[in-house]
Amino acid sequence: MALKTKPREGADNIRLELSERSFYRFSLLAGQINKAIGRAYVRRYGRPAHGWRVLTVLGNFGPLSATEITHHNTLEIDKVTRIVDSLVEQGLVTRQQDSEDRRRVIVALTAKGKRIYVQIEEMIGQMEHEFLIVLSNQEREILYDILERLKQRGDQVFRTAARWAT
Repeated sequence: MALKTKPREGADNIRLELSERSFYRFSLLAGQINKAIGRAYVRRYGRPAHGWRVLTVLGNFGPLSATEITHHNTLEIDKVTRIVDSLVEQGLVTRQQDSEDRRRVIVALTAKGKRIYVQIEEMIGQMEHEFLIVLSNQEREILYDILERLKQRGDQVFRTAARWAT
């Protein structure tokens, strides 16, 4: 039996009830979006389902190490490594030892990977359009501003987990 609590609000009318909590709602929304993109990616290009995340990061930020790829998404390094292995087998990315730092391995898109990246970006663009069309132009601009402010605040508040570990 689930415990039921009274609806709560914190200071400044911040909603703390689970179903109203921003973290919870962002998490559910991000999960929906990631699953939809992952399903479409698998249908069009095969496994791994999170391959699109690595391809879009490489397409946007250029050749990177696996560690650098993790800085641009929520995937853990071991998962990135497995995805890269699969993408190498499919001929979508290459791995090369960094000529300046022999310990570092650089992952880059192949020509085929670049073509698929462009297709993925088009698909995600269509999804984003379909998702945000419910908002007016002004509301979208407000949303973009709010997301930027929340990202900056998140960088300040969540920089280290130590504060929340007690």
